Amino acid sequence: MPISRWPQTALLHDHGDAASPIGNILFQLRLAAGIKSDPREDYARIYRERFLNVHANIIEAFSHMNKLLQTWDALYLAAWNHVAIRAKQGFRYDEVMFAPQYHCSGKLKLTPKEVVEALVAGIKQAEKGHPEIEANLLFAIGRELKPRKAIQLLRILEQCDRNYVVGANIVCDENKFPPERHRRTIEYANSAEINLEVHASEWIRRPKQAPDFWRDLPMLKKNLRFVLNLLKRFRAKKRIGHGIALPYDYKLMKIVLDEQIGITGCPGSNLQGKNTPDLRTLRIGEMLNYGILWSLNPDDDFFQPDLNEVFRMCDDEYKFTGVQRERLLTNPWLSRFGNRKPAA
Repeated sequence: MPISRWPQTALLHDHGDAASPIGNILFQLRLAAGIKSDPREDYARIYRERFLNVHANIIEAFSHMNKLLQTWDALYLAAWNHVAIRAKQGFRYDEVMFAPQYHCSGKLKLTPKEVVEALVAGIKQAEKGHPEIEANLLFAIGRELKPRKAIQLLRILEQCDRNYVVGANIVCDENKFPPERHRRTIEYANSAEINLEVHASEWIRRPKQAPDFWRDLPMLKKNLRFVLNLLKRFRAKKRIGHGIALPYDYKLMKIVLDEQIGITGCPGSNLQGKNTPDLRTLRIGEMLNYGILWSLNPDDDFFQPDLNEVFRMCDDEYKFTGVQRERLLTNPWLSRFGNRKPAA
């Protein structure tokens, strides 16, 4: 039966610098950054076009937004606004991702710890006005960093308020910087018992080659296998971001099932980025039937489909059963990293 709003109440894969809430405050952020701005201009449209520029690499695409988030006040506002809007949208749990390394290049030269403190302060203030939601920060690490630098960031994470900074996430260009680069980073997170998500098996793109899922599937599986073999030994909570090759290897599916590793799926993002030729290729129904903790997420809904649209697209393709719908609603709660408040 068609529904007007998908009643999912938890989000796990939510990039704060590319989420829909930030579109509401672009004018304020530009003014605060000292950028000449016209209140009649549609800055949301302008910034969406920058994200969708196919000639920009992923770090460059995000840099346009992150240039506005280089001060304590801007980061505080972004976090507060994000949580307040997600609460008004009906969410009761949210893990919002920011990578501190991208917010330390302004005139004030914030430290990564100061970045986290500003974000957590904004989250806490928003929760005061919206006590129905539990919002937490997922400390993202861009994989272009060398492992030594990434581990330094994990050590900073250990000094933060762990009630609100609930884990780390290795993100960004999997193609140029494959998972093997961060073996030591993942091993350190394990030794420090830091909850960890790794973006893996999201996309492989060779220079001057058009996307081709079937051509790239062996490498996507290889990347996923490498990460899962490390996560098997993991003592803290663990997840994979995207993992689009997972249903094409039953040995890997068994690892994910046995280890209760969450998968934060982002079908709208995979389709828009042409990392999959169609939604059917993702085999979502098969993973849900197998008992995988696969959850539905919008990824970057500032310039990609929001959660309701993503669910409608997937439901049109899969015609989810009642059991599958129930798993889509409960899986994000079962694989969340934070637990300050009871599950909704």
